[in-house]
Formats: sequence, C-alpha cells, structure tokens
Amino acid sequence: MSKIKVKAGILLYALFMAAVFSLLLQFYLNRQVANQRLFQANRERAEAYALAVLTKETATEENGQLAFDQGSTHYRRQGNMLEVSSQLANQKSYSFYFESKKELEKKDKEAKDSKDTKKSKAPSPSTDKRSD
Repeated sequence: MSKIKVKAGILLYALFMAAVFSLLLQFYLNRQVANQRLFQANRERAEAYALAVLTKETATEENGQLAFDQGSTHYRRQGNMLEVSSQLANQKSYSFYFESKKELEKKDKEAKDSKDTKKSKAPSPSTDKRSD
C-alpha cells in the first residue's frame, strides 16, 4: 500500500514540475513575441521616418507625392509646417510634421547675422594691472 502512495506522490511531483516548466516557457515565449513585435514596429517607424526626411529634403512645391522602393509619401505645406504622410509597402501609414525649410533657413540666417555682429565688436582692452 505504501508503495502506491509513493508512486502517486512522485507522479504528482512530476506533474507539478511539468506545469511550472510550461508556465515559465509560456512566459518566456510571450516576452519573445512581444519583443519581436516591438522591434518590428520600431523598424517600420524608422523606415517611414527616413522616407519622410527624404521627402522633406526634396519637396519644392506646396504639395505633392513621391514614390520610393519601400513605399510612398504625400506632403503638403501648412503655413510654416510641412506635413508628410508615409505609406509603407505593407500599407501601414505614418504622419510626420516638420518645420518648413524656408523658416529654418530664415532662422539660420538670423542666427548667423547675430553671430557676425557679436564678432565685429572689438573686445575692450583690459584695465587689469598686475605687478609681479
């Protein structure tokens, strides 16, 4: 009689250990799947952002469309903002807003002018007298 109880105890222990192992394995696999999905989403967003930056650099008109190997972009200017919508080859769409190139050039020019005026001022001679 006692041998049967021992065998049943061993079987219950083995079943318990298998359940614990399967829970740990399930947790690990779920984390791996979540990390892979996050990586995929970040890669797609980076791809869409790269397309948007290329569009920003080449956009000359008020609105338009550009096609790339990885997808296409639509852009339009709204005041001093440039709205770029990137649609990837897998049909996912992302929107980005950039400050208009013209406004950036104007700010850069103003910053350069202010630096030039600061440089043109001659520093006043020092009145500090030291005697060594």
